[in-house]
Amino acid sequence: MLKKFERFGAKPTSLPLDELKKSLNTLETSIGPIPESYRAYLLHFGVSVLFEVNVVFKALQPSPWSDEQGNDTLESLYGLAESGKEYTVLEMADTYRTDFHDQWLPIGASSADHQICLCLKGGMSGEIWFWDHEFDPIFNDSVVTSGLTKIANSFDEFVDMLTAQDDKIDASGVVKVDLDF
Repeated sequence: MLKKFERFGAKPTSLPLDELKKSLNTLETSIGPIPESYRAYLLHFGVSVLFEVNVVFKALQPSPWSDEQGNDTLESLYGLAESGKEYTVLEMADTYRTDFHDQWLPIGASSADHQICLCLKGGMSGEIWFWDHEFDPIFNDSVVTSGLTKIANSFDEFVDMLTAQDDKIDASGVVKVDLDF
């Protein structure tokens, strides 16, 4: 799983592991335990990850913002420590605490700052969801009514969905035309 992120351009952290574990402990004290695979991601990369390629995924339920093929983008994943202008997962948890009532943890950003969220409690615990920030998230421990669409059943499943999008334009069949005015 971690190697896949590295293929997209993510770099493992050079920060001391004890510093990262302290930040992770602060996060879990604030929000509760998080899945082991997401913990491994946070400790390996440490800081927020921006990708060198366009990363897309096809969710279990397409978001209102997905393209014609049903793909959404993953712009970044939040980390534990500061890395320039990127937000940390701790900052995002605090920013959206009133929207998510400690049930959801923003772990990354999609296009237009829509959030990729990890459910922390209830019957959907461990699942990954897309929050369309144009709508208030309405949910309880076992049902989402509005604002969120399900991406994956787990962080591992989410990572398996990620692919690099090829942005090359297919120019086959294009005819060259010189216009003389």
